[in-house]
Amino acid sequence: MELNSKQLEVWNSFIEEQPKILICSGAKRAGKTFVLLLTFLGHISKYQNMGLSFIIGGATQASIKRNILNDLELILGKELRLDKANAVEIFGNRVYCFDGANADSWKKARGFTSAGAFLNEATALHDSFVKEVISRCSYRGAMVMMDTNPENPMHTVKTDYIDKDGQRLKNGRLNIRSFHFSLFDNNFLDPEYVESIVASTPSGMFTDRDIYGYWVAPEGVIYKDFNKDKHYISSKETENKQVNFTKYFAGVDWGYEHPGSIVVIGQDDQGCFYLLEEHCKQHEEIDYWVKVAKDIKERYGNINFYCDTARPEHIVRFRREKLRALDADKAVVSGIEEVARLFKRDLLFIVEDKVSRFKKEIFMYVWNPNTGEPVKEWDDVLDSIRYAIYTHNKPMRRKGKG
Repeated sequence: MELNSKQLEVWNSFIEEQPKILICSGAKRAGKTFVLLLTFLGHISKYQNMGLSFIIGGATQASIKRNILNDLELILGKELRLDKANAVEIFGNRVYCFDGANADSWKKARGFTSAGAFLNEATALHDSFVKEVISRCSYRGAMVMMDTNPENPMHTVKTDYIDKDGQRLKNGRLNIRSFHFSLFDNNFLDPEYVESIVASTPSGMFTDRDIYGYWVAPEGVIYKDFNKDKHYISSKETENKQVNFTKYFAGVDWGYEHPGSIVVIGQDDQGCFYLLEEHCKQHEEIDYWVKVAKDIKERYGNINFYCDTARPEHIVRFRREKLRALDADKAVVSGIEEVARLFKRDLLFIVEDKVSRFKKEIFMYVWNPNTGEPVKEWDDVLDSIRYAIYTHNKPMRRKGKG
């Protein structure tokens, strides 16, 4: 199989240096996982028909199937079926698949003796699981391979392993070798695809991490690509442009001490989204929000209300009132990235004369550089926008169109 120059560096390190821990980190779609799958298979093949145990670790069983097993099937040319122990046989050895995202996931690998492991999306795994798997790879000559996209530079995957690139054991054996990938390392990608990804990736942290593969802390305003001169429009402009709205939906962020918020989003036949109106109030009970939602339903029809799951009793109340209340997908960074990408591509517009709180939040919604999460202030309308758009677009993402 043909490898690019960066992948060849990884392969040559596997063959010649044989590090105990081999890491590929960096940009999405850069070719990290594929070359580590080859090295993992190469490592297993060294112990052919010995009946040894190996580990594949991923965030969930579904992600292991999607990211690892499907590609292994293509490389090996055969179907890999998990047995009752979530294991498959490869080259006469047993490869166990463990999901490792939770704090107690490490217990699944406890008492295990392994000749090697592949940890996929290592930053999505719990630190205790990563350390437990590494400790279980105690068979002579065992190797651990990890791939990951970058996150906060204080993440333990970086500080405990990547930053120790070149570390050697007392006997001289290389302990850790780490390779950094950018999107441009994968010369097998269609140049038009690369150009499109670069152009549509939100500025700031997302470009630094997803394109260049840098481990950077987020900083400053979150929606850096919002441009008031481009993304604000008036109600009259919407009417004059004769926008053909095909769908309406709403996002709900419950609140009391901090403001609650309901927003209405319209989508047109060109794939553009419009924040048509916001309702944001402090110290209001559920009766008030039911009244607001019913008014929205009367004007826009029986639309979906994608609701903050923090108050399930409020969702139940909406449903009792014959409102179509659905649980929102509250993924923070992924949701922010989706909204940010719409601003970057000029596909999200704000009807300026129908919003108030948004005008304050958009420039005051900032990253906490220590946690890598948004600061929990000035986020009420923006949270409801994120809930609505990210959840609404989920079916399109599953089809690979989002």
